[in-house]
Amino acid sequence: MLKQFPLTELVKAVKAKIEANTDMKCYDVVPVDAVSPFSYAQVVSVEPADTKTMFCKNYTIWVHVIADAVKSSVPLYKHIEDIEEAMTEDITIPAPYVLVMQTDEGLQTIQDEETGEKHGVVGFSFKISYGFKIK
Repeated sequence: MLKQFPLTELVKAVKAKIEANTDMKCYDVVPVDAVSPFSYAQVVSVEPADTKTMFCKNYTIWVHVIADAVKSSVPLYKHIEDIEEAMTEDITIPAPYVLVMQTDEGLQTIQDEETGEKHGVVGFSFKISYGFKIK
């Protein structure tokens, strides 16, 4: 029986890539006392994406970017650019899983929070193989 790629490993890999390539902290659960700017990763969907030779799944993750409480959106845009640039490098996942494709899905939305902070959401998708088909 094939074991599918664990969601915890995916969030851990995205979190590690963002923290390694930006000055921003990335959470899976945001602590109450978190100081902006920061980001957090949310798994949005998992869909089958088998190919002729591999068993695959497409995973979609939204990275929420929270910027300081200022009137200008420029700091939020800078943080979004930092995240997008950080994610141009492929994430590292454990064997026997194989990252087939990593795609930037672009900016999903921008909102103003009640706290005055700016909130942007950037999407990323990952096609991950968890086994090969044999005859």
